[in-house]
Amino acid sequence: MSIKKEENGSMRLRWPIEDIVAFAKRYAITHGLLCLIPDNLDQATIVPFSLYPSPYSYSHFKFIWSIQTAYNRLYNRISLDDEILEKALSPVIPLDDFVERLWKLHRNCKRRQPIQLDIYRNDYMLDTKVDKMRQIEFNTISSAFAGLTGIVADLHKAILHYGIENCHVRELKLDEKYEKSSTIDLILPNEPLKKSAEAMIKAFELYNNENACILFVIVPNERNVCDQNALIDEIQKLKPNIHFHLKTFEQLTNELLYDEKTFNIYLKSSYDEIAIVYYRAGYIPDHYINEKCWLIREYIEQSRAIKCPTIRSQLAGCKIVQAYLTNENIIEKYINNENLSKNIRSTFASMFAFDNNQTREKYINLLRQNPNDYVLKPNREGGGNNKYDDEILKLIENKENHLNSYIAMEKILPPKCTTCLIKPNGKHLLHVECINEIGIYGTMVTNVDTNEEYINDVIGYLVRTKTTDTNEGGVATGYSVLDCLDVSQNNNELSKIFSQEL
Repeated sequence: MSIKKEENGSMRLRWPIEDIVAFAKRYAITHGLLCLIPDNLDQATIVPFSLYPSPYSYSHFKFIWSIQTAYNRLYNRISLDDEILEKALSPVIPLDDFVERLWKLHRNCKRRQPIQLDIYRNDYMLDTKVDKMRQIEFNTISSAFAGLTGIVADLHKAILHYGIENCHVRELKLDEKYEKSSTIDLILPNEPLKKSAEAMIKAFELYNNENACILFVIVPNERNVCDQNALIDEIQKLKPNIHFHLKTFEQLTNELLYDEKTFNIYLKSSYDEIAIVYYRAGYIPDHYINEKCWLIREYIEQSRAIKCPTIRSQLAGCKIVQAYLTNENIIEKYINNENLSKNIRSTFASMFAFDNNQTREKYINLLRQNPNDYVLKPNREGGGNNKYDDEILKLIENKENHLNSYIAMEKILPPKCTTCLIKPNGKHLLHVECINEIGIYGTMVTNVDTNEEYINDVIGYLVRTKTTDTNEGGVATGYSVLDCLDVSQNNNELSKIFSQEL
C-alpha cells in the first residue's frame, strides 16, 4: 500500500490529532482489535497499537521473509533429531525442572501420530552496528497475534485515508519489483490468519476423521480471545463443519478421556474425538497447577491427536537450542544449500552459554566488564524474564551457579523512529522515540515417517513497537504495541506529517 502526493498539494493532516486518535480507536473497537479487561472478563478494551506505520528498510524485511521457509525446515528437522536436542539441552536439563519435565515426557511418550503441524514466528531486530537483521528468538509454541496483526495493517490504511489530505492508497506486494519513489509504501495484504487456518485445515484432513474436533488449550481467564477466536472463525469460513472446544489444563483433568487401546482422545461431555490439539498454554510451569495437568499433557502427547506443537518441537524453541545452532556445522546438517545456510547464519547474534568449564570464567568476566552490551535470556517464555545491565551483575554475584539456566546474547542496537502509541484508558504516548521488533510467521505440515512436506510456507508478519527505554517486548504483557511498516525510506515522513499543528 502506498500514499502518493497529489500534484495540487503536499500531504498534510486533515484533522487535529485528537480527532484522528478518536477515529482510530473507533475503528479498532468495531473491527475486533480487542482484548478482555483483566479485572472484568465480560468487558473488552483496545489492544495497544501505533497511530501510523513505522519506517523500515524494505530490503531487510524482504530478506528475512525470503529465508523463513528454510528456517521452518531447520526447526522442524531439529525437533526430530533427539541427538542434537539432547546435546543442546543437556546444560539446562539438570538445572531447570520445567525443561527436565518436558524432556522426560518426550522420551517416555511413544509417537503415534506421524503428521506434525507447526505454526512458527521468527522474531528479529535490525542491528545498526552491522546493518543486518538479527534473530531475537524463534517461537514454536503459542505464536500469538496472527489474528490481530492484519487488522492493524487495515487500520493504518483507514487512518491514512481519513487523516491525511492529498493522498491516495495502493498495496505493495513483496513479489513486485520495488522502485523508490515519493510515495509512502506499506506491505499489504498481511494474512497470517488465513494461512494459519489453511495449515490447520490441511492437518485436520490428514487426520482423516471429518467428525473429529479441534481442541484449543488455553490459560485460565484468557484475555486474548479475539486473536484466538479469529483463527476459529477463519477455519470455519473455509471448513464450516469443523467444530472447536477451548479448555484449560485444569478443565481437561475432568473432561479428557484417553483410550489406551486406540490411543485416541475424547471429551467426556460430547465424546468428540480430538484431531488436533493447539496449545495457547503450556509454555511456562505456572500453566501446570498440579500433577493432573502434567498427566493431561502426557496423554495428549502419546495420543493419535496431531499436536501443535509436539513437546519435541516446543523444546526446539528453547533459547539454549538457539545458542547451540550458532556452533559450526550444525545448521549445515539440515540445510544443504550453502547460500541459505549462509543467510541463516547472518541473522545470528553473538551468543554463548555457561556450561563449558573451560570458557565459563571467560564469559563471566566478559559480562562483568561489559554488562550493558549483553542480555541474559532464560529458557522460559511469557515475557518479563530477561536480565539487563545491573541485573546481570546481581545475578552473577548472587546466583552464579544458576547461570547455566541462561544464555547470553549480544545486545542489538536497532534504529529509532518517532511515533504515537495508542493505549487503553487514554494512556497514549504521542511523538515518542521507539524501536521495532519484526516477527515473520511460518507454517509447516509434514509427515515425519515419510519426510513429506505438505505445507512449508511464509505466511505473514507481526510488528511490535516499544519506547526506547523499554527492555521487554510483549504486547499481552503491556510492553509493546502492534504496528505496521512504512518501507518507502522517505525519512520518517509520516512522523513529520502527524507532528503538524492545524
